[in-house]
Amino acid sequence: MSGPWHSGLILIALLVGCNAAEDALSPDERDGLYSIVSDNCVLDGLTGLHWEIKDEERGLHDWRNRYSWFNPREAHGELDFRGTANGGQCAGSDCDTWDYVRAVNDAELCGFSDWRVPSRDELYSISDLRKAANPPTASMDIFPYTQADEYWSSNDYSFQHDAAWAWSFRYGHDRVDWKSEAKFLRLARGSTNELTPVKE
Repeated sequence: MSGPWHSGLILIALLVGCNAAEDALSPDERDGLYSIVSDNCVLDGLTGLHWEIKDEERGLHDWRNRYSWFNPREAHGELDFRGTANGGQCAGSDCDTWDYVRAVNDAELCGFSDWRVPSRDELYSISDLRKAANPPTASMDIFPYTQADEYWSSNDYSFQHDAAWAWSFRYGHDRVDWKSEAKFLRLARGSTNELTPVKE
């Protein structure tokens, strides 16, 4: 897949090392820190974040849905940072990150209306890099239907107005791509100070 070019190279940010708190835990111990809230959300006891759980029903939470990156609140003067509206393939909402968040919040998933696209650091927090040889790099017991593929983060790419960061659950690292590309999406809610920053 092609991606934005900077200084003639495709920029790929590889992680160096694992999250120290998670690395000290076995996979079973890490999974034990999650609490299933309902069929469609889980609470991470390590970070305090709630996460959306996908399912196989056609509709809003279908794991097959893909979305373009779009935020109408971004600047759009000489350069348009907003991304691409309705550029994915999905059911239950328009197929971009903005409209998906709005639809999930209107439905008050698990009783909450403050769901959002997670940051790269937050996506890193649910990755288990020990599974890189047998992806996806996430617990399938906690996050069923996770794909060994890329999921959008909320982070813009500073050097290219029409690009943003995605997180790969195949390789366990982040990568820059065009906002017009259709990718998977998993929402989060809450805040935490317990995250290890993704290395650039």
